Amino acid sequence: MWDKEHLNTDEANEIIQGALTKLIECKCPLIGGHSINDNEQKFGLSVTGIIFDSIYYRNNTAKIGDYIILTKPIGSGILSTAMKNGKMEFNKDIDVVKSMATLNKYAMDIARRFNIHAASDVTGFGLLGHIIEMVNDDISIEVYLNNVRLFDRVKDFAKNGIIPGGSYKNKSALESRIKNNTNKDDIIYYDAQTSGGLLIALDSKDAEELNKILNNEGIDSSIIAKCIDKKAYDIYLK
Repeated sequence: MWDKEHLNTDEANEIIQGALTKLIECKCPLIGGHSINDNEQKFGLSVTGIIFDSIYYRNNTAKIGDYIILTKPIGSGILSTAMKNGKMEFNKDIDVVKSMATLNKYAMDIARRFNIHAASDVTGFGLLGHIIEMVNDDISIEVYLNNVRLFDRVKDFAKNGIIPGGSYKNKSALESRIKNNTNKDDIIYYDAQTSGGLLIALDSKDAEELNKILNNEGIDSSIIAKCIDKKAYDIYLK
């Protein structure tokens, strides 16, 4: 949807070209679309596919004792808000921009070598919102906040209240199911992400090996959580 009052043809072409570049990178054809005039810029793609090899991963089939790997740092919502408010200058070489432009296919291509029990990605519901989707009848999940990597300057902006409204909505919707056993303000971990990383649940040995390989390949992953026996809360922050 093109905001013709505030977006010129060159800018629209750059947006489309950027999307096309990523589609080509992941070998995904663009087969259709539509556009309308609107007062606010919107652009997005939806993906339809067929599973040929019968291999797919649900988000709620992790097992007791599994570790969960996160394949990207978080905080893109906060930093995007800082850019929109003129508190931070956009630069294509800063860590958050490079991360948002990096496809998750590279991490998943490596992860598929292992026995993945469950997987998800981190987008609009924030890190905790997508981890809570991995909870099932048998498990709760411990999240180790010190292991969660953050983009540069995220903490500073969060302390100064540069936080998107969606992140507060995420916390309001989820915090009754989450026990914060730390003295940390946890709003960053509810931050709505753009092009966030993957959450991958595997047994402990595989998780440690996969995380090592991902790091060696330049992927900024870390083991951030463990699946434990079901308790009163779905998530415990530690």
